[in-house]
Amino acid sequence: MKRSRTRAPAHREALAGAGAGPSLRARPFFRHMGSGAPAELLSESQQRRLAAIATVVRLPPRKIIYHEHDVARWIFICSEGVLKAFRELRSGKRRIAAFLFPGDMFGIAENGRYVNAIRTIIAVTLHRIEADQLSAALRHDPDLQAQVLIKVTHELRESQRRAIIIGRRDAAGRFAMFLAMLEAHPSFTSGSGIIRIAMSRSDIADYLGLSLEALSRATGRLTRGGIIAFEDRHTVRVLDPKALTRLAEEV
Repeated sequence: MKRSRTRAPAHREALAGAGAGPSLRARPFFRHMGSGAPAELLSESQQRRLAAIATVVRLPPRKIIYHEHDVARWIFICSEGVLKAFRELRSGKRRIAAFLFPGDMFGIAENGRYVNAIRTIIAVTLHRIEADQLSAALRHDPDLQAQVLIKVTHELRESQRRAIIIGRRDAAGRFAMFLAMLEAHPSFTSGSGIIRIAMSRSDIADYLGLSLEALSRATGRLTRGGIIAFEDRHTVRVLDPKALTRLAEEV
């Protein structure tokens, strides 16, 4: 059953810590180069322009940011934390379309309404920008417009990524691709081969298109093969990076 189109986004109810906050410098608009060093995508003036119209919003885990079909009033940039984009099916189940990480922008609209629901997984810090204000800023800066367009299409790119992952026939390969995706985000990795997993097993299984039993068999295959080891439910140590990369790339 679809959500009401008139429901107010839940972030209006919980803006703990909202207010004028840090600049959008670096974290929301950067890309990783081959050396791993970040490279700025926006000029200083562009960053200041966005910071001037942004509000910092801090939300706890498991909080709905907005529902599918809510009126799209805001664009969001994740500065800290992890979120999930999902759709609610008529059966009552939820289908995860993407995970959102620091630096990701989200809030894609279709006919003025959001195309996915967004929920926090862990505590998050977001930069919230009113869509009309962002549109006005973009009209005066074509370069800024291009960079924001690159960021805001994240949900579409992640849907394509997920389609590739679930297109694999082997569950272990899907999980290896999932770990490789997390490795690309420095907020959740360390130099010692540690990957921190914020998602629940059920969320991971849903994202990968697997049952919990199939996910358990996949992780068991990687641990028995000496490729990874679980230090706890949310921490994975990569023991054989080359083997994990080979498995992830066997599309």
